[in-house]
Formats: sequence, structure tokens, C-alpha cells
Amino acid sequence: MDNDITMESAPTEITNAVTRTPKSLTTISPNQHALIRLPSEGMKIVLLKPNGVISLGKFGSFEVNGILGYPFGQSFEILDDHKVKPTKSITQLHDDAPASDDGDEEIEKSELTKMFSNSAESNQNIINIGSKVQKLTSDDIDELKKSGASSNIGQTIIEKMIAGHGGFDKKTIFSQQKYLKRKQQKFLRRFTVEYLGASQLLQYYVEKDIQRILDMSEESLGLIMTYSNVRPGGKYLLIDETGGVILYAMMERMKGEGTIVLIHDNEHANIITLRNSDYPEEDINRMVKTINWLQFVEPENEKIDWDEATPAEIEQMKPSKQAQYERRSKRAQEINEVINMTQEGNFDALISVSTLNMTSFLPYVLPTIGGSRPVVIYSQFKELLLETQHFLMKDKRVLAPSIFESRVRAYQTIPGRMHPLMTMRGFGGYVLWGTRVMPKESGVTAIGRGIIKKKKEETPSEDTPAVETPASETMSDS
Repeated sequence: MDNDITMESAPTEITNAVTRTPKSLTTISPNQHALIRLPSEGMKIVLLKPNGVISLGKFGSFEVNGILGYPFGQSFEILDDHKVKPTKSITQLHDDAPASDDGDEEIEKSELTKMFSNSAESNQNIINIGSKVQKLTSDDIDELKKSGASSNIGQTIIEKMIAGHGGFDKKTIFSQQKYLKRKQQKFLRRFTVEYLGASQLLQYYVEKDIQRILDMSEESLGLIMTYSNVRPGGKYLLIDETGGVILYAMMERMKGEGTIVLIHDNEHANIITLRNSDYPEEDINRMVKTINWLQFVEPENEKIDWDEATPAEIEQMKPSKQAQYERRSKRAQEINEVINMTQEGNFDALISVSTLNMTSFLPYVLPTIGGSRPVVIYSQFKELLLETQHFLMKDKRVLAPSIFESRVRAYQTIPGRMHPLMTMRGFGGYVLWGTRVMPKESGVTAIGRGIIKKKKEETPSEDTPAVETPASETMSDS
């Protein structure tokens, strides 16, 4: 069935790109999105508008101009009047404190408790008496907070809490450091500005909306990018239900070169996370081509028959009709172009990150993947990938489909001690990986040592003498 455009389609490109200048990967620049990491381990994505002011809630506000020009990864301390000053660390109590390179316990102890009593060798002398161990009340802390907006107030609160702690001197140096870190996360008015890459964007959604990214971990994202061999200049077929997080990671690796055909099941593809990518509209439109499942499965029925008008006919149109004609013509050209691209096939990889049962879609998708190219499928549930794996093993168009799970356990490191964190995520999704091959229908004969050995057993040796039949037996038989 031939289709004609009867109504204007909504544009699929990103229309809120902030800047057309190349974004900086190393320096904090204006009109660029960045990730703010707070002492409380919270994260916030912000747009760095010149002359703007960014609020961080209880940690205060700061002027954007005060952080421009510094390298990504720089920590800052919020002062009065929205001013900031660079600091060495987001948690270091004193910037002028000497650094300990050899991890000597006495140096760490003198840095941490130089204003208070010495630490104990163990925690066995600590008596748990609840909140009574702290002489500083909540009312006293509130009064200190109201006394000023400077970050020195947070530092003062921490020092007074340590001084008023009845059992602080009975803690070991390690326990003192843990206590200090908890109070720094609560009271210090500091933050770190980081580059907003695919890894940082994934970390943000892990904390804010993990269902959007289908429970994916950073390790699983790394497996997907590695097994699919994403590189500049490639042509990839993508199924992405994370709102564009996988798409952003691919564009970051491809460095503006190549093509990504994104298959979606709605009227328009959901790539909302690209609004924070700072890629120009022309780069997104040039690299990313969208197509829905109906257009992919039934390309001949979904192609648009578009009759180009002559220049004379266009001149006779009203200005509004001319603009409408140009939009429809461009839309028809884009749809037919991406349909032709999928029909040509020979994609460099298939990358699927979705909740779909891929056994229903693989018969349509696999023929478009080039030979010796990777097929990578992610799912948050192993059972779905097991079903897909069994399907591929019977299909024989994907060689050695295997399921992988990767997990990196976080460790807490303190000078002289190291142990894994007691609480962490226990899942991160599963990745199925295989290689697209072109099986031969017939004429394939397996050749191995077993067949050669069998032939040798059936062929009589030339050195073996022939057995003669006695004449008497011959006469009797006759």
C-alpha cells in the first residue's frame, strides 16, 4: 500500500541544543551541561549559563562565572555572596594540611586530631550511651548555621561536634576518619564539577531513576560498547529504550563520524537524554536516523511516494504552502532514505537494550547485519536472554551466543586497612554477545581424525597375506 503525507509530522531532531560550538572535554565552559557532585554523594545536572546563579539546596548557591575556566574535576567551596574558591578536595578539612603519601598512621592522626585528644588503638573502650555522648545539641547547631553563610561555618560545626564528642578520643584513627567523613557530607558547603559523559549520565540515573536505564550498571555499559566494537565511521543498528543513554554513549565513542539507525516502537523516538549532550542539531540529525518497527518490517508498504513539484508550481504557491511543501518533501526524503538504508543492510553491529522479547524480532533484524559483525543484546532479566540464546543456537546465524555478567565491587580504603563496602547494588543486568555468520545450506562435510581412522580400518593392508580355502572344503560344498 502506497502512503502519502496527509498531515505535517512533528520534527524528530533535538531543538533545544544550547550551543553550536564544540563542547570542551577538559575545561569548564559556558553554555555547557555539567555534573555537580555534592559532599552528600548526591548529583545534579546543570547548565552553565554565564552570569547565572546555581542553587544546591542546603549547600548554598554560587555564581557560574566563578567556576568557568577551571579544569573538570575541580572542587570548590561556597563563600558569602555566592562566591566560590577552588579547594583541593571535596572532603579535605584543611587545604593547607600536609599530604600523606606513605600512609603513615601517626601523620594521619596528627592531621585529623591535631586540635583534640589522641586516638585509641581499638574501639573496645567505647561505651554506647546514645545521643548523650554528644554535648553539642541540635539547637546549638542551628544557631551556628544562622550565624553566617560561609563554608567556615560548616567547618566550625564539625570541629565543635568533635570537641563535644565524649567518646571521640576512644575511637581508632579509622573510626575517627569515618566519623569525620559523615559530618563533612552533612555540613561542608563544597562541590565538584565533572564532565557530563555517558558514564556520569548513567551514574546520575542510577541514583535518580534506575528504571529508565533498565537497571544497567557501568560495567554492563562498558561490555556493550566493547563487544559491539563501536568506533568512528561505523554504521550501527540500535534498539534503545533508555531514553537515549546508549545512543549518547555511542555518539561519544564515534566522535561525530558514522551513522546510527535507531529503531523505536512509537510515533517518535525517545531520545530525551540528548538534551544534555550539547551536540549541535546538525550533528545529531546527520548521525542519528530513526525508523519505527512497521517501517522496518514492511519497508515496501511504508515507503512514501512523493511527486516533486516543478519550480513553476512552487512559485505559484502561497508562502505558507511553500513552507508546508518543503517540510513534507524533506520528511518524505528522510523516511525513504532510512528505509533504503535498512534494506541495504550490512550494518556493523546490532545493539539492543530493551524489554522486548527479541526472539520475535531477530528474524527481521539478523539479515541486515553484516558477516563477522557482533550481535549484542542487553536485558535486566537473565531468563529473557536464555530464551534468546536458545533461539540463536537453533538458528545458526549467530556463532557462539554467550551471556555475560560483570560486576565490580567497591572497596573502602583507609591508610592501613581495606575492605569491601557492606552495602552495594546486587545487580547490573546481563549481556548476550555473538558473531553474525553466513551458514551454508548444503554441501558441507565434516572432516576429522575420526573419519580418517575409520577408512584405515575398512581398507585391508597390502602386507596381510590372503587366506586360501582348502580344496576339500570346496569339493564338499559343491
